Amino acid sequence: MAAESGPTTVVQHAFLRRGTWIICPVVGALLVLLLRLVSERVAELSWVPFHGVFELAASVPDPWGTVGAIAVGAIIGFGFAGLFAQERLAVTVAPERITMAVGTAEHHLERGDVGAVFIDGKDFVVLDGSGAELARRKSDLDRKELRLAFTAHGYPWRDKDPHPYQLWDEDSSELPLRINALLTERARALRKRDRKEAALLRSELAERGYVVRDAKRRQYWRSIG
Repeated sequence: MAAESGPTTVVQHAFLRRGTWIICPVVGALLVLLLRLVSERVAELSWVPFHGVFELAASVPDPWGTVGAIAVGAIIGFGFAGLFAQERLAVTVAPERITMAVGTAEHHLERGDVGAVFIDGKDFVVLDGSGAELARRKSDLDRKELRLAFTAHGYPWRDKDPHPYQLWDEDSSELPLRINALLTERARALRKRDRKEAALLRSELAERGYVVRDAKRRQYWRSIG
């Protein structure tokens, strides 16, 4: 990390960043090579899904069949490594603002708007003074490095969410009908592992004054303010 006098940037450990570019191609090459090795036997089974793929793999003679399988697998692996690289979070902490970068996209938060910063499970979270979420991002950044970066620049780092939550269930009478309906829809999306829909519903709940967090496949809520 940089010196305390200037901005401090926290990124994923170099071992993980660089290792992805090695592990993904190797795994891709091994998987496609395995496909090549079993393709001749599998191609004889007409009921197998993607039967044509196995026929094609079995039709290429060696050594080019094996060389081609390794090359194709490695290229696919590099593609996945690139996708992982685009999804990595980097956080830059400066005295006047926070910058969160994912791929080429950046999100800035002014220092005066920040009420609390913490890690919630696998999420990096920033709240405003009222307790509303300014940002929630998936993160594999080191908690200790983040804490040091934010405390060095005088930000209100917290070891956990400073606000209490309540467990939600469908029979809850404490919430308005519309909020219960949204939480029911979101519970359904979580069961289906539809992360995009769950995120959209989280945003709609936030617009209506409610913050939601997930733990052990259950939803917990609190009102803002």
